[in-house]
Amino acid sequence: MTEHVLWQEQIDPPSKGDVTPPRSADVVVIGAGYGGLAAARTLAVAGLSVAVVEARRLGWGAHARNGGMVLSELKLGPGVLERRYGDLGRRMYADANEAFDAVESMVRDEGLDCDYERCGELYLAHAERLVPRLRRLADEHLARGEAVRFVVGSELPAEIGSNAFPAGIVFDRAGSLHPAKFHAALAARARHAGALVIDECLATSVSRSGSRFVVDTAKGPIDAGVVIVATNAYADGLIPALRRRILPVGSYIVTTEPLDPGLADELSPRRRNFIDTKQFLFYWRLTPDRRMLFGGRRSLAASSLADATDYVAASMRRIHPQLGAVDITHRWGGSVAITLDRLPHVGRFDGVWYAAGCNGSGVALNTWLGDRLARHVLGDVDLPSFAELRHRPIPLHRTRRWWLPIVGQWFRWKDRP
Repeated sequence: MTEHVLWQEQIDPPSKGDVTPPRSADVVVIGAGYGGLAAARTLAVAGLSVAVVEARRLGWGAHARNGGMVLSELKLGPGVLERRYGDLGRRMYADANEAFDAVESMVRDEGLDCDYERCGELYLAHAERLVPRLRRLADEHLARGEAVRFVVGSELPAEIGSNAFPAGIVFDRAGSLHPAKFHAALAARARHAGALVIDECLATSVSRSGSRFVVDTAKGPIDAGVVIVATNAYADGLIPALRRRILPVGSYIVTTEPLDPGLADELSPRRRNFIDTKQFLFYWRLTPDRRMLFGGRRSLAASSLADATDYVAASMRRIHPQLGAVDITHRWGGSVAITLDRLPHVGRFDGVWYAAGCNGSGVALNTWLGDRLARHVLGDVDLPSFAELRHRPIPLHRTRRWWLPIVGQWFRWKDRP
């Protein structure tokens, strides 16, 4: 089955990257996703020479394959963060909120053309037994001054056209955007600031050379004073220590044909982002042209595009039976970077900087982390709170294809109705 990525078909093909890498640069950024481009722009504005190298064509990766949800929450709620990490947990919660605010402000203040809307999010309990937990989570957010609302029973039809969920939390601070347009805008900002962006230029190794580094690429070596790895789930062993700490997991999306306005209003009266509480969670929303976009996964192991998207489409129709006769027009997949503690990480291995592991919530976080890391390299700010976490390797990483199915079975048990 050939994949068809809706977002990539709705924009003009990205302009070709700069063809030849420089012989040297103050900073080499590996990976031209949200984080890499945000870092490159900040560094270039400060007057540094910056080269961004991207393995694939510009606009190929997760930055143009995600669901376009701009979120302010981490995978762990504020109560769990504080109980587990104390003051660090409070600061991580604050940083996640700052990331959302920063990206929303950037989009609006700089007039980025990316279909951004402050739509809110409805976080849905997939089973009745989870309703008390969701109520506690809502109380935790309310206690911290966040605009959330617990909805249950007769309140739900005003939010979602589905009988599959007993309760949910409405988060005001969430948005949606066109991820490929957002990426194109970030690339244009980085180039305008003076950064070189070289695509189809795979970085094959990073090595020390005195006080500097040599980044070997498919188009020749680059001498660099600073190296930032911003590949997230697509590290491919470039930095072995990072590879052992990141688990790339597939995420698959289907989209329908444009829906009649009445059906679109029935399914999503307030145009929210929808996310459920499963370990193998589903996420979905309406696109600006009234398509239902629905994403998820059925396992941690590799799946074929056909099997994975057939499962996702069937799940969409189970949640929204109204879509039973509606055609699926686009199907695609990508990878998200999962960490052992389900939190993002920032740090250095052998002098090489990295930011990775947004666990599927990287539109705001990755963008903000790239900018924040760049400002730290410039000496302007401290590292974000996530840099204080111990980034533990994933046990038995090399044999993961044998134990991932077992973890998947446990997740499916937790996801029972």
